[in-house]
Amino acid sequence: MAHHAPAKTHGKRTAFAVLLLSGTALAPVAARAQALNAGAVNAGTVSAAGTATLAGATTAPTHRKLFHSGTTTRVLNRQIMDAAGPVAGAAQVLSYSPGVSVTGYGNSGSTKYTITLDGVQQGWGGYGGFTGTGSIAVTLDGIPVVDPSTNLWQSNTIPQSGMIQDTAVTYGPGNPADRWYNNIGGGVEYTPVQPTATPGGDVTLTYGSYGQKNIEFDLRTGVYDGWSTVLAGGAGNGNSFRTAPDGFQSPTENYSIYLKSVKHFNGGNIPGESHLKFSE
Repeated sequence: MAHHAPAKTHGKRTAFAVLLLSGTALAPVAARAQALNAGAVNAGTVSAAGTATLAGATTAPTHRKLFHSGTTTRVLNRQIMDAAGPVAGAAQVLSYSPGVSVTGYGNSGSTKYTITLDGVQQGWGGYGGFTGTGSIAVTLDGIPVVDPSTNLWQSNTIPQSGMIQDTAVTYGPGNPADRWYNNIGGGVEYTPVQPTATPGGDVTLTYGSYGQKNIEFDLRTGVYDGWSTVLAGGAGNGNSFRTAPDGFQSPTENYSIYLKSVKHFNGGNIPGESHLKFSE
């Protein structure tokens, strides 16, 4: 599935663009949703500095902004999302937001889940199934990832939580200037890792119970010739914690890749010269 963001204009500057490609393959066997924290081993993380703030990158809401906001929003930072486990997907990290429950039939981000926010449901494939239309908007860097024909969201669209910078859960419809048509019960914004002013990167390897294996990465170029790009994603596979009578282990696999580049143009226009200069 691919999602493309249109160019956004901020004052006299223009920024480009977001691309997400992700996919999953699974053989479903109904089971109670269960995190894979127990027995999972983080094989290690390699990290390089490169988190300087870059103009045009999407930042997490500050405590001051949330305090003065007219809406109730819970922001899950990287530390909170890590508590969901190294193979958790987009839906599983939401269980750490008050008032949100998650049901599904797997133990990683490969399988589909249904989320319930203050009694309002959204998702496709939760425990027992879910066929009604959802009333919670889900966005990735502000881009809707809900099927417009069914108003439902498949959580395995974002199977790798490592490429997410922070998750913001808004209770209720929210600000009319910011919400989408389906923010009746609330909204969930997944903000992916952002381009930075300086280069850097992270690589995380995980091996755990039931043969679960996972790799996540993000690479940031820093500002080069006026452009700054981040490439992030991951891949994983493994078996379910529940097996069929014939020994079938309900294997799953997933992959996800995300790319974002930011470029500012002076005065909102592309200069006529071939060599583009970065505008502060």
